[in-house]
Amino acid sequence: MSLLQRGLGAVALFGVAMLATHAFAQTGMTSRCREDFETADRNRDGRLDRGEFYERVVEQFFLLDKDKNGFLVREEIVGVSPEVFATADRGGDGRITLQEFVNARFVDFGAADGNGDGVLSVEEIQTYSRC
Repeated sequence: MSLLQRGLGAVALFGVAMLATHAFAQTGMTSRCREDFETADRNRDGRLDRGEFYERVVEQFFLLDKDKNGFLVREEIVGVSPEVFATADRGGDGRITLQEFVNARFVDFGAADGNGDGVLSVEEIQTYSRC
């Protein structure tokens, strides 16, 4: 199971727990999910490419880094289990750097990209995030 599905996603792929605007009424998506998708979908094409995803992940990292010291500790990521945190913490130092955070989030991107086309569609996001 990916980091998103196990905990970071509550904080982060959504930032991107996202369905395109036209799909929200049909799916009953929350307003939070709508806002997150609209924030991430910079070119407003109803899909998230890797560039848009990366930009949103970096923004999320710095929003989560409450003390602005350049890394995240478990207390800064509410609801993340020790196991999920340890998976992202590749250095094993009890801190998640920006690169570790980005790497963990791109694992989620790849897992959500069911058809492997390099972008996340409404359907892929809905299937993956259950937001």
